[in-house]
Amino acid sequence: MAKPALGIRASAVREGIADLCEQRITPEDLVAEVAERVRRVVPYDAGSWMTTDPETLLPTRLHAVGPKVCLRADDLHDELAGTGVNGFLDLDRSGRCAVSLAASTGGDLDRATRHRSVHEPLGLRDELRLLARDGSATWGIGCLRRADDEPDFTAAEVRYVASIARHLGHGLRSGLARTAAPRTPLAGSGTLILDAAGHLEASTAEADRWLRRISPAEPPELPVSVTMVAVQAQANAVAGGPPRPARLRMSLPGGGWLLVQGEVLVSAPAHGGGGTSRTAVVLEPASRADLLPVMLALYGLTARERQLAELLVAGHGTDRIARRLGISQHTVRDHTKAIFAKVNVATRAELTAVLGAEVTGPPVDVPGGLGDLGLAG
Repeated sequence: MAKPALGIRASAVREGIADLCEQRITPEDLVAEVAERVRRVVPYDAGSWMTTDPETLLPTRLHAVGPKVCLRADDLHDELAGTGVNGFLDLDRSGRCAVSLAASTGGDLDRATRHRSVHEPLGLRDELRLLARDGSATWGIGCLRRADDEPDFTAAEVRYVASIARHLGHGLRSGLARTAAPRTPLAGSGTLILDAAGHLEASTAEADRWLRRISPAEPPELPVSVTMVAVQAQANAVAGGPPRPARLRMSLPGGGWLLVQGEVLVSAPAHGGGGTSRTAVVLEPASRADLLPVMLALYGLTARERQLAELLVAGHGTDRIARRLGISQHTVRDHTKAIFAKVNVATRAELTAVLGAEVTGPPVDVPGGLGDLGLAG
């Protein structure tokens, strides 16, 4: 694999990706195309590109390039517990779009648990992580890995991927904003039971229907959305203080949104208790309340604005919001004005009507180049 030359060709590829991210293309197709184009400029041997829930950052879909790197629950513990090097939650909070493992560890990659337990046994070395950010939220993540006989990612390559990640974030956000209402009625609630290793033990008929709808071609493997929710639930149970909820929302082929959430089952004392941990993963249509965090992110609200908007929609007054968030009433009013501008409303009643309803009416203009936002729950 030749060392990439960042120059005119790299600029042309970036411009092509920027144009692609402005087109009406599904998030899945966009990720696949961007993954291949980036590889022409910044070569990598194994890549995992994922769309994410903007609230929890849990992956909703996976696009693998090259050999698939399979991570066990134990391998993901540091990541999901928020203690790993270059954890996605930490990178998201810092606002960074790309970083390499070699740079973060000063070249001592053994400091990262995933390098010792996953990458090294597979003959992989450096890892470049990217976050596809737009509108103060992350819509996709990626892990690009190089073989141990290849050079580490350079600072120029990291900067280049960061610039691509911003375009990808915009494209993913735009694509999700076009999620249509379902053409056919969505199924009811379904439940999957997974063993401690993440293997499927049992499922309801409705859950099987959901799995086919998520990805008709994916069985016998479980979708990454189900697997990661289950692993997050297991990590939460061990950690005690969960770094993030074991849930995600994902758009569906054919329209509509699915809520996936998991919880570790506790054995009854009569059956011995404390046995092998199983996880129940529930799949059901996302309600309007479930979708609120995603909608707020789609409108480009900052983390603080999202907090405040949820309180406004819940009916809290200015004084109560100020006390609850520990800010002045003047600051509350300033944030409220900013929220109204981004959602294109003039009053709290209009805000509640837009965010508290299944949006199937007139499109809403949103700052940040999104154009018409055709949300539908």
